[in-house]
Amino acid sequence: MKAKTLIGFILIVLVEGILAQAALLSMQFDAARGHIINYAALRLGLAGVFFLILAGLLTFGMGLLFNANYRQRSIATLDRRLVGPKKRLFFLQGALLLASAFLFECFLLSYLAFPIPTRPLFLWASLTSFEAWVALRIGYAETYRGRPALAAGLRARWQAWLPEQRKAFGILAALGLLYFLAFIPINLLPDKNGRFDTNPDEVVLYPDVTKALAAQPTFAATVQNVVGGWGWQYGYPYMTISAAVLLIPRVIFGDQFASHMQLNLFLLRQFVSVLPMELALLLAVYLVTRFKSVWRSAGLFGFLLLVPGIVKYNHHYWHPDALIVLCTVLTIYFLERDDLRFGRNFTLAAVFCGLATAIKLWGLFFVVAIAGYLLAGLIRKKIDFRKFILAGALFILAMFGTVIFTSPSLMAPYIAKVAFRDWLPRQTALLNGPGVNYGGIYDTGLMNWLKYFGYHYMKGYFFFFAVFALITGSLIGSRKYLNRILLAWSAVTVIFLAYSVAMKNFQYMMPVVIPLYCGAFLFPSITEGSAIMPGLAFLEKPLSRKIVWGVTLAFVASQFVINLIILYLYVVRGR
Repeated sequence: MKAKTLIGFILIVLVEGILAQAALLSMQFDAARGHIINYAALRLGLAGVFFLILAGLLTFGMGLLFNANYRQRSIATLDRRLVGPKKRLFFLQGALLLASAFLFECFLLSYLAFPIPTRPLFLWASLTSFEAWVALRIGYAETYRGRPALAAGLRARWQAWLPEQRKAFGILAALGLLYFLAFIPINLLPDKNGRFDTNPDEVVLYPDVTKALAAQPTFAATVQNVVGGWGWQYGYPYMTISAAVLLIPRVIFGDQFASHMQLNLFLLRQFVSVLPMELALLLAVYLVTRFKSVWRSAGLFGFLLLVPGIVKYNHHYWHPDALIVLCTVLTIYFLERDDLRFGRNFTLAAVFCGLATAIKLWGLFFVVAIAGYLLAGLIRKKIDFRKFILAGALFILAMFGTVIFTSPSLMAPYIAKVAFRDWLPRQTALLNGPGVNYGGIYDTGLMNWLKYFGYHYMKGYFFFFAVFALITGSLIGSRKYLNRILLAWSAVTVIFLAYSVAMKNFQYMMPVVIPLYCGAFLFPSITEGSAIMPGLAFLEKPLSRKIVWGVTLAFVASQFVINLIILYLYVVRGR
């Protein structure tokens, strides 16, 4: 890094810090606030902190400016730590962006719950983090130029694929586009009676999302509306993603955008329901086939796209479940990709697990999968006991850090209290039912649950085949690792849904469907790599492979026919 870049950065931070301290000292406080914490005393304490930090920065800056030896040593130390053998630069850059965003969230929360005197400090710290990111980007521009660009990296990965994989991906992308386009008239246009259908959940959730985009008279009111005004039917990230989809109508139609309900719900259905679901299914196909077979990939993708419950979900249904399914599949994908290395992919799995938790608590069902994953690393001597504890703590930290980062208002105690108060009755109704058990519909138990599961996703016989395939594939074959992750997730989820949840809404069952189908389609993998296990060499014989493939195709074909019949009843008879 050049000295002038570092000196310029420190000068900017000093000026901003002086302005922030001046703003702090001139602040006037609302008499109704500050009873728990004495704001006047806190202001003086923070002013002292500002003074010490600014004095330290000034001393450091003066040393750089007037002492050539000190300047050279400082720059050399910085270069060694950031672009030396350990290459900490890119990690630090990412950490600075996250810190800037998080500190800005804390600044916003000073309008809701955090003490008012902390406002200048949080804003200054957020700006400093972002400016440090800019300074490093400028100061180490040569290092960045030597790093492959994102587009170049994507091209390299594309070229690394086999021609068959590229062909399969292209076909699946085309099928996905056609599927997406097919739902446009369904989700946009009125029915034959001229009525635009909306479901009850859409009617409840729509005002909450449009309210977040409504203009407010002051910045403080805007913060309260956006950060503190969410109704908490579902997690804050779901509202944020939904609101982002409506930004273009908001810009085009101004304050009247909410009255364009038909257009807005169409956009929400397509981009919060249909598109994430397609991406989740595409990734699930990659997990099973690696796109190494065009016919297997296209067949599995087409099969999943036409699962009745998935079609029903994509039809007139804006709900967070597609995002949950996508986060679930991404968590599984990164766990498999990590391959017991406990590196970046392990952290990314924790992030998506945290997102699923923030939206609808589904990430908590990974508890057995993650515990088993950590134990596998310990048993196979990939990590020692110390790393075992640290990796587990890192996963929990990254997971719940993601929850807080994506739901900043949970850091405000009174908002968190209201959110929990609103959330608890819904969970009670979910677990116990509405109170009147018509025809045993709200009975718990696997067989009762399978009856309703079969209406939308798979019949009982196919469910037991999928479970058998997952268990067998976890013990033998070439895909044991993936099967174990899928089995751990599915077992916890099915047990919870079957024995704890009285309500049988079809979307509640959706996150477990894709892992179960993946297990069924992975069943032929038991014939690969089994010869190394005593007594299982016969599985690799051509006849055994044909039998296993025949059994798989028989189950899949029969379930596919049932799915088509159910779809016919949905579409033609409206059942």
